[in-house]
This record gives sequence, structure tokens and C-alpha cells, in this order.
Amino acid sequence: MNGNDEFLGIVQLGTFQPLAPAPGGGVRLTTISMAAAQPPESAEINLAKYEGSAIMVRGHLSGGWIYSAEFIDQAGPILTAVVRQVFGLEKQLENVGE
Repeated sequence: MNGNDEFLGIVQLGTFQPLAPAPGGGVRLTTISMAAAQPPESAEINLAKYEGSAIMVRGHLSGGWIYSAEFIDQAGPILTAVVRQVFGLEKQLENVGE
């Protein structure tokens, strides 16, 4: 996926689990641009405060990272539960750490 896209996902075990538009494994978020001469880890976004929540971010997905990541919004507990239900994640995300 190229360009500046918006991603909806759940933070699970400190990793962003995209649900739309790019479902798949967990990715990490960085404020570094893809063209920067720095490793993405140097500006990785700590997701600890979003653990277990649905969030939306904007950025460029490539190689397990979302570059130039910008936080858009965090869902509350009710909306996070709805997101998990809609995407059928209740059991799937519970088993991620096992």
C-alpha cells in the first residue's frame, strides 16, 4: 500500500494490529519518514497507553512499520468492543500472546 493512508486497528501487546484497510500481523509506528536517513526505531511511538484500545492512525505502511505515523483518534471501551465484534476479534486477539 502506498501513500498517506488511514488505518483502524487494535493495540495488542504494544503492537498495532491493523484491521482496515490492511489486516494482518502487527506493525510498529514511527514518526520518521520513509526517506529519512535514520532507523525507524529512533522515533518509534510508544503505544502502551493505548493497550487494548481501538485506534486510528495515518501514515505510510511498509515493511512492518507505519512511517510518518500520526495519531488520529482512540476509541473508548464501548466502541473498542464494537470494533472487536465487527471484525470477529474477540477470541483471535485474546490468543495473540499465547
